[in-house]
Amino acid sequence: MRRWKGLAVAAGCASVAAVVGITAMVLPASAGANAVGDPGFESGLTGWSCSGTVSAAAGTVHSGAAALKASPGAADTAQCTQAVAVSPNTTYTLTAWINGSYVYIGASGASIWTPSTGGAFQQLSTSFTTSATTTSVTVFVHGWYGQPTYYADDFVLTSGAGGGPTTTPPPTSTPPPASPSPSRSASPAASPSRTASPSPTPPTSPTGGTGPGAGLAACQFWSTVTPPVRTVGPSHDAASQAPMISLAGRLPAPSTVSGSLHGPSVTITFSRVAGAVAYRVWRNSQSVGWVDDWGQATLSVTDTAPCRNAHYTIAALRSDGSDASTGALSQPYVLADSGTVQPYAIPAGTRLQYEITSYNDAGQTASGMNTALGICAVDTRYIPWGTRFKVDGYGYCYAADIGTWIQGEIVDVWLPGAEADSWGVQQRTITIQ
Repeated sequence: MRRWKGLAVAAGCASVAAVVGITAMVLPASAGANAVGDPGFESGLTGWSCSGTVSAAAGTVHSGAAALKASPGAADTAQCTQAVAVSPNTTYTLTAWINGSYVYIGASGASIWTPSTGGAFQQLSTSFTTSATTTSVTVFVHGWYGQPTYYADDFVLTSGAGGGPTTTPPPTSTPPPASPSPSRSASPAASPSRTASPSPTPPTSPTGGTGPGAGLAACQFWSTVTPPVRTVGPSHDAASQAPMISLAGRLPAPSTVSGSLHGPSVTITFSRVAGAVAYRVWRNSQSVGWVDDWGQATLSVTDTAPCRNAHYTIAALRSDGSDASTGALSQPYVLADSGTVQPYAIPAGTRLQYEITSYNDAGQTASGMNTALGICAVDTRYIPWGTRFKVDGYGYCYAADIGTWIQGEIVDVWLPGAEADSWGVQQRTITIQ
């Protein structure tokens, strides 16, 4: 699951940001034609779904009689979206004319933004290529919290790569925090996002550099979505300080864990847990096995797609349907270069500088635990699930979730309601417990 962060209205397992007004329609597109309906807002907001104070207004326009006029609020970016039909395996270029500060346009994981147009209209352009199964994308435009009114006009989405950049060069002025992130459960085509530099290479395990495991390919991030470059804002502590998550009432993690690499596969064995009806095993947060417990003395799971220095997590499951039906996450295990699966831990007391973002919706996390103050999303190539750490200004974290934009040295912390909005993006010290 992945959620909108920094929005006053939490999305849960929802789609785009909370909207009011006309429901977005999927509009037909023909080859070479503009796929965006009412691209100049000459028919009001027909085909667009918008949040906040948004209208089609005369006066400040690029062409025609009207343009989008949108006023971001303290807890709203004045976003408008439109779903449009596209063809699979096709390159598209999106352009629009923008007048304002900190305005973003994009679709299908590609976007561009401007810190300021200097009081005049400026054309923004970005390109993307659809996947083999993509038949619809969501075009979006939005401003930033508390920024002045912006205007947008003359959207064009056509097939063919354009000459415009897909990312904006670093601004000369300090931009606000990042654009709202897409839902954890949403597909790249359905969620506005911005392009960014690739995440750094995850650290390798300090378990040697020779052996069969050393020949495996490096572990890749589980999603192909490219996260944005999110500008860090000023540091400020959260009003709600996260306590250390209690695992009381949950089944303990399986013990006597061992495993080894044989050819292209890793087989992991572990002991039964009393009261468990099944077990889950993850590699870097991605499920590699679900094993029913029918009384066998030893259980095993085979990972057919291991990668170098993969982190494995195991949990015992009950069947009562409660949050506690997911047992405690095991300590991390790593596939060492020697080809064996070994216990792993980042040394307690390790201090790291991480980018800290936030989300605020309720629901089940990728590990099966429910979201709560102190449940945090991580890139499990860097911080394995089950790791406890403290975030300066937030409190304690239990690594138990993931997110499409949580790639590299980033942690996504849970905060209630508007607290997630006000947290923004901060650079903070985390301390491994």
